[in-house]
Amino acid sequence: MHNSSSRMQLWSACLGNLFEHYDGALFGFLSVFLAPLIFPEKEPITALILTYGMIPLGMLARPIGSLVFGFIGDMYGRKRALFLSLAGMAVVSGGIAFSPTYVQAGFLAPVLFCLGRVLQNFFSSGESMGGAIFLLENTPEKRHDLLSSLFNATTVAGILLASAGVSLLSHFKIVESGWRVLYLLGCVTAVFGCLIRRHMQTEAFPKAHMKLAHTLPKLMKAFWTCRKPLMLIALSSGFAYANYAMALILMNGFIPLVSSITKSQMMSINTFLLVLDFCALPFFGWLASKISREKMMLAAALSVALTGMPLMLLLEGASLWGIIAVRICLVLMGVAFFAPYHAWAGKLIPPAYRYAVISFGYALGSQLFGAPTAAISLWCFRETQMVSSICWYWVILALISSLAIAVTMKLRHRFTIPEEAA
Repeated sequence: MHNSSSRMQLWSACLGNLFEHYDGALFGFLSVFLAPLIFPEKEPITALILTYGMIPLGMLARPIGSLVFGFIGDMYGRKRALFLSLAGMAVVSGGIAFSPTYVQAGFLAPVLFCLGRVLQNFFSSGESMGGAIFLLENTPEKRHDLLSSLFNATTVAGILLASAGVSLLSHFKIVESGWRVLYLLGCVTAVFGCLIRRHMQTEAFPKAHMKLAHTLPKLMKAFWTCRKPLMLIALSSGFAYANYAMALILMNGFIPLVSSITKSQMMSINTFLLVLDFCALPFFGWLASKISREKMMLAAALSVALTGMPLMLLLEGASLWGIIAVRICLVLMGVAFFAPYHAWAGKLIPPAYRYAVISFGYALGSQLFGAPTAAISLWCFRETQMVSSICWYWVILALISSLAIAVTMKLRHRFTIPEEAA
């Protein structure tokens, strides 16, 4: 991609990915502040668990959305799927901005927030995987690891903007009254992205891959044929999402419960960690191209399995700098695993069904295994009162993901189905 139109397409894909993760991360960062507004009658830790429990509400909506947008992307082109996905997210984000609190609407408040989360997940399911597929299909293979990491950097940029916005409002102590502005800003950004996509030229998608129309039986056959890589993509996606949840969502609510560190301090640390995440991604993408993406992902997963519990034990009675050091370790392990993820997943599935299968696998894994991480981990702590219990679920996912990556290293050549089978 060398001309200005191609560069606009790439910017469009990255802008959509940025907004998707801004929109999704915003609720996670606001959870600590929204919990007493949505569940004021519950004691603090229960209210926070219930609010964190809304994060995985896309468990059903995201896989369904991935099938819908995957079908559109594979059948009618990546551009159309990406436009519809972003437009839907813009509408939902605007709706959440006007959602009432418990004081204003009683029990309808959590219901409406839940509905917003479901619709958010439905529309966003077509964005990040579709954008990555679009990007990598239009660039040389030798650049895939680096471009995968750069695309993931826009993921972090979106999360960073959400964290910075919440941190700014928290600094001025106006989160409870000003959180709606953050959603409205996201809505405006998405509308701008839609305008860019509307005037894009059709992507340079290889027509040979679209020689057969999608039908439900053919799609089901492709899913069955790809069942092994689909399962491995789902397991790895769940672990990748859990890394993000542990480092950048759970810690914001957990550490103030077990230390004198305030919510505002945690959000400030969060913003710093996201800058580190953003800067580290290209490095780990480059490193993956040098040492093998599978080896680096396996090393990251095993690092979590081996060091997860010791790192959590260090949090008890830790100073501010000790807490920062632990969270830096969490971030770097997560970055090392996710930097080459899109390049790794893309090689497992042929182009004809790539959008549908990878999007569904990521949606299934991130929602079924990854999204409940914060709620499950905090529940474990509440039941046991053991700081180490906060990482039990995360470490189990790391072990499972390590096995999944090891399998792809050994049997990858058996997974990719030939083009003619599609």
